[in-house]
Amino acid sequence: MRNSCPTTHFFAIIFFSFYYSNMASFRCKLCFKDFTTLQKLLTHERNKHRHNKMVPHFYSLVQPSSEQMSYYINSFIVLVKKRLGFSRHAVGKKRLSIETFPEHVFVYFFKDEETFKYSPARHKYQCHFEGFAGATRLKQIFFYDYWDFRQHPLTNTKGYVLLEDYENKYQVKFTWNQTILTENNREFVLGRMSCNFVTDSGEFQEK
Repeated sequence: MRNSCPTTHFFAIIFFSFYYSNMASFRCKLCFKDFTTLQKLLTHERNKHRHNKMVPHFYSLVQPSSEQMSYYINSFIVLVKKRLGFSRHAVGKKRLSIETFPEHVFVYFFKDEETFKYSPARHKYQCHFEGFAGATRLKQIFFYDYWDFRQHPLTNTKGYVLLEDYENKYQVKFTWNQTILTENNREFVLGRMSCNFVTDSGEFQEK
């Protein structure tokens, strides 16, 4: 019987070790199960951890200062009010984004909310508020009762964020995700906060 070459045997071991180690290169950060593709990991996360609230790297997120929290609250309120108007063209679905929104600020804003959830595979956070209860909670988070409406300076017409009417409840949905640009062996990271909401307008008589 012909003996195999030791060198060939050595490289075969190296090859198969490398091959099998790379077959399971996508690991769930919540249950540590390995997957061979990102799509399989995303499917697993969607099926098994759909409402996950745990942030595995939370220990690395520094608590923001009150000044930093106030800065982003104010920025958000200004952008919301810019999207509130008094004509039919100002009514409907709206979206705003803050392009350089720190991850730790978003997490500390919403981590204790019932609808907060995190996808480790996508590195994406979501949180939404609905109806009158949601409107009340957002007033508490933003420390401002009037964040969601703007009044016309000459009339009683108001543009406002719609969260509930006689027929339906509506959501204000917050999302944070991360964009990474790799160039010349350097990685550039951008955190973005987006908010989707519905606006309406109407004339209100002072009581």
